[in-house]
Amino acid sequence: MKWTYSIRQKMTAAGILAAVMGLVLINNLSERRNFQQLEDSIASIYQDRLLVESYIFKLYDNLQRHDELLDAQASAQTIQEIKTLAAERNALIALYEETYITEEEAKHFDALKKSLSEIEILDESTLANNKFSTQSAQPTKSAITHLSALSQIQTTEGASLMDRSERIIGGSISNSQLEMVLVICLAIIVQALVFSSKSLKAAPYQDPSLN
Repeated sequence: MKWTYSIRQKMTAAGILAAVMGLVLINNLSERRNFQQLEDSIASIYQDRLLVESYIFKLYDNLQRHDELLDAQASAQTIQEIKTLAAERNALIALYEETYITEEEAKHFDALKKSLSEIEILDESTLANNKFSTQSAQPTKSAITHLSALSQIQTTEGASLMDRSERIIGGSISNSQLEMVLVICLAIIVQALVFSSKSLKAAPYQDPSLN
């Protein structure tokens, strides 16, 4: 019975068609997830690594200028500049705290804040006496050491994020190739259904008396 065979064949084809469409949908969702991960990775490279590196550089420059001022003669202008540098350091630390900080990074960051706090306390004492001293040299040296360690961490973490981005891109390329294969399979199935439908049509009825 051709009609039962036709129904069974079309149901099988429809099942395969649904499966292919389901795979295309799943692949599309995977692509969206990969895109979001790539976007997050790129944003992290900029916000958590490149910007942080700029904060580290500014803090280092700040400490260098701070040391130069301590070597100068005490004056109202110099005292004001030291206060300005302290405010600048606090602002940079606040910006740094808003970024993602790894466990290893947190150790050096906390040590850095401790050193900067010691510098500020010594500066307050120095300014109160209106006489500069070099007592802040040791905490400054410690702060620079931790800044160097933090800078190295930015390089390492940035490289890790770049590797992650490359893996995501590689996965997206594979997904795109898979989706192309699925679309081709979908087209073949649709074409097969069309041809099958044509071939299973009943032949036109002819009156025997006309022969």
